[in-house]
Amino acid sequence: MGKDAVEKRARQILDSTSQKSSHRRCFLLRVKPERLDEYLDVHQAVWAEMRQALTEAGWRNYSLFVQVETGMVVGYYEAEDVAEADRAMAAKEVNTRWQAEMAQYFVQPNGGTNKVLPQYFYLP
Repeated sequence: MGKDAVEKRARQILDSTSQKSSHRRCFLLRVKPERLDEYLDVHQAVWAEMRQALTEAGWRNYSLFVQVETGMVVGYYEAEDVAEADRAMAAKEVNTRWQAEMAQYFVQPNGGTNKVLPQYFYLP
């Protein structure tokens, strides 16, 4: 099976699976390897107002994981409705400031743009 056929079949599975949820979100970011230590330091003291905004927007169980060798960051969070939680965060001024501050750490283009990963399995 060629690459295109494999990708097409994978998309069909992802589009039709009953395993996805509107309550969980996983995403990828890519940090510049030479800035990774600073990026990690910043996250040891996330602004209190940013933490509050995430909570108010409905984010919970928010976690970030990193592959040090590549700067790949995997983010995960839960919400009653992740699309609504994302909209709520996008509307918060503190989020705009935080994202502007974080932009310096990400590989461009789009390294700081959340690449949402589709869910295909869940074990409650």
